[in-house]
Amino acid sequence: MFPDHGHRRIAVASPDDIATARRIAAERAEGVLPADEAARLDRLVTAMADYALGRPAGTVLIARMRSGAGVECLAYDRDPATTDLPASPAPDSASPGFGAALEAVRVQADRFHIHATPGIGSALLARVLRPGADDGPPAGALAQAGAVMVERSGGEAARGGPFIDHWFVSCAPARGGDGPCGIALMVDGDTAGDTGSADAEPGVDAGKGQGCPPQSPTVMTAAVVRQVEAVVAATVPGLPAPVVVNAIRRDLKGRSGLGLSQDRTLTRIGRSAVAVLRFDADAVDYTALGTLAGAVVRRQEITALGARWAMIGFNPLAPASVHLRWAPGEHVVLYTGGCARLPALFIHRDLHEVEPTLAALVLLRDGAVSDDDHTVLVLRNRAA
Repeated sequence: MFPDHGHRRIAVASPDDIATARRIAAERAEGVLPADEAARLDRLVTAMADYALGRPAGTVLIARMRSGAGVECLAYDRDPATTDLPASPAPDSASPGFGAALEAVRVQADRFHIHATPGIGSALLARVLRPGADDGPPAGALAQAGAVMVERSGGEAARGGPFIDHWFVSCAPARGGDGPCGIALMVDGDTAGDTGSADAEPGVDAGKGQGCPPQSPTVMTAAVVRQVEAVVAATVPGLPAPVVVNAIRRDLKGRSGLGLSQDRTLTRIGRSAVAVLRFDADAVDYTALGTLAGAVVRRQEITALGARWAMIGFNPLAPASVHLRWAPGEHVVLYTGGCARLPALFIHRDLHEVEPTLAALVLLRDGAVSDDDHTVLVLRNRAA
């Protein structure tokens, strides 16, 4: 099942697609927004979808905010006629340069951001919040996080199993002699096991060369992902990232209800990859197993965050860790398989001052190279 905080993606090519976007927005608003805000969300989504309808590759994405503060609506296009944005309007003033549909989105939104790359396309973010809710980072949070998570075309039928990609960020305040810190988790789930070839040896996965039965699909499930998050959330601040990854492995093997306790190497959750990032005001510590990629992005410099070949269920050696400095205003970009050159795109698209969720959307639009489940996470260092 696709999670509510994942972004449902609608390619807007006809009025029927506008109706679909409105229906999805109503579903995401249920139990989150009262009637007045839900009606405002409907007007916003209608205007946003109308804006996307008139543009090449116009697409709308809708999600319930992970914090529960409201509903988030995103849109992008690939319009080669895109020009620089008009000057920012004064609060409560009209913006004739935006056009009627986009101005209607801005008026209905509690939060509105837009980014344009001349000759490439535009991207926008709009949120409708619960009364009294705040969509900003918590007071004292060391990092501001933004993410976009979408599923491949065809959903579960095309994927051959449930949606498993996942992300989680938590910040901890200063305590004792230690300053504030935080932790981020990303999971890239692969739910379709390799079938192997006719020439493969029994019990050997032809694609990976490991002892995973070719007829046995992975049992990586949403319950396993929730437990991975619970382990990460419960770790003591400052615990090294490799220790957190090994804690995940130990915990999963010890939970018989997840069906993994009798599998010595956890091969049945085979190709799902995991990354853990510890951060404080000055540095990040990163450990990743498998297909996840990332980098610390500075104004004109990229330092890659490397990963060891392994998955949660393979290569039980202790994972390697990368320790890198990061300064206030610098970013970490993490992303799952099927995307390429995202850190370089971050610089080329001049995303240093862009709201992190909107930055993640621009990276997804321009950096996805295959039709796959995708998650892009952007962290900004907010240290004073």
